[in-house]
Amino acid sequence: MDGKQSQYDFLNLSKSYSIKNNITREEEIEFSDKIYKVNKYGFKQERNIIITDKAIYNLKNNTLKRRIDFKTILGITINKQTDEFVIHCSDLDYDYHYISHRIKTIIEIVAKHYEIINEQELKLFEMNIKNLNTFVTTKKEKQKQKNFTHMPNKDCISVKDYLFGAQATKTDLKKIPTKKGRFQKSTFKYQKVEESDFEVQKVIGRGAVGKITLVKCNKDNKMYAMKSMRKDQIISEGLADNILLERNILMEGTCQFLLTLSYFYQTSERIYFITPFMEGGDLYHKLKEKGTFPENIVKFIAAQVAMALQHLHELGIAYRDLKPENILIDEEGYIKLCDFGASVQIRGTEKETAFAGSPEYASPEMITYEGHTFMTDWWSFGILLYELLYGNTPFFNKDKNRMYDLISNGSISYPKCIEVENEEKPRTCKVSEEAKNLISKLLIKDSGARLGRKGLDEIKKHPFFSGISFEDLKKKKIKSHLKPTLDKENPTNNFDEEYLTMEISNSPVADWSKEEQYSDWFNQFNEFDGDDGFEIIDSSDLVTEQHQQQQDETQGGGDDEEEPI
Repeated sequence: MDGKQSQYDFLNLSKSYSIKNNITREEEIEFSDKIYKVNKYGFKQERNIIITDKAIYNLKNNTLKRRIDFKTILGITINKQTDEFVIHCSDLDYDYHYISHRIKTIIEIVAKHYEIINEQELKLFEMNIKNLNTFVTTKKEKQKQKNFTHMPNKDCISVKDYLFGAQATKTDLKKIPTKKGRFQKSTFKYQKVEESDFEVQKVIGRGAVGKITLVKCNKDNKMYAMKSMRKDQIISEGLADNILLERNILMEGTCQFLLTLSYFYQTSERIYFITPFMEGGDLYHKLKEKGTFPENIVKFIAAQVAMALQHLHELGIAYRDLKPENILIDEEGYIKLCDFGASVQIRGTEKETAFAGSPEYASPEMITYEGHTFMTDWWSFGILLYELLYGNTPFFNKDKNRMYDLISNGSISYPKCIEVENEEKPRTCKVSEEAKNLISKLLIKDSGARLGRKGLDEIKKHPFFSGISFEDLKKKKIKSHLKPTLDKENPTNNFDEEYLTMEISNSPVADWSKEEQYSDWFNQFNEFDGDDGFEIIDSSDLVTEQHQQQQDETQGGGDDEEEPI
């Protein structure tokens, strides 16, 4: 327990004395995170999980409830449609049913140590069904017959194929088909660059898999924003498809409200996206300064965001990460959406079930894993409007479970006054009935009844947007009140000091990510023939969701029987 802390110890439990005292064996914590355990009644319960080099531990309120030794694992069943998996155990050890968005990292770490301890590859089964409830062996079933198991006896796949096989196909690098329509080519002009062509100036932001830095390009003497992404994290967290999709969105370049790609290259350790430098910083930094925005500015921002979302939807893509931090401001005071790492391609009537984005902005259908489509973005759009007008999100709670309950079942309140940090008196909220009505229609729990199901045209017709010309916005004919103050001597004056004081140096990357089996895939990443692009769907062809009945219960049921370790 005294080794170097793992980069996947997300809960920092290797530094917890109480955890050390409970894990008495010579074990190193390789992974820790929050996770959902599905109990015998089918209800989700938030737990913590620890994976060491010897076993898996289930925790409730930081109390170790159960240890699953790698020697007792029979295999793992995963679901192709969701982020759930079942750990099958031998003898009297009953199965564990989990849900985690870091499922690929978990499988990789478990498989690695399982093979070392048992001298054979972990059995992995992949099912394409709604849920894995029927594959879970209960404690009572094990007590009746200790070797009984619901583990499948077919549909076994190799761990390697699960982690990397689907990502290694060249077709992923080419056209991304949607439902139907005309083909939209990429506007990106490829120019070969390398690490020595850029001089790093300062850190200006942080992404899920790396830092965002301000760089100077020696080729044209201009400033750019560089997003660096660690290859080991891309592989471990199963983000390869997301990075490819993000690259293609950045290359498409026909919507002025979406960030575009200027250059890209890779080294043995990282992939780099270089985009235009947005000197106005991000909207979150502005919101922290102002507390709230007046309605005319919110309307100006919202109209641009709506057009950007519609453009992505026409490409068959759900954005899934709308929040002020991902809205950049250019030198003219107009906006650009950025960070498409959570975006996903949706075809036809498909629904996505994996959680993505910020919990405060997540839609009810996303947090319940019932399946979401483009409509999840219009929910987030409603949350954004509320936060810009009132200074905070409508369902926020420090207790994440309580916040999820409010998102699923709570009502919206529209305060008359709000308290703004560093202001002595509460600020009166002057929010129109039109704005409140728009927010209420966007934040309808039932996605089939939510505003936006007929696309942008339905939203443009709402009275809140009366008096604003979307066409004039496209042509930048409307004066922006967000136009930033620029400083040639200090180009980062509109960025958060939290990032600017960060060290420029990069964190180390695991050597295994440089192995041939991975480098072959990353070599394909650089291939570009100018035909990469998307098919466009007409708004009228977008598939809307059918009205769904709300679940009778969103949570409940008792705990499975567990004894503390």
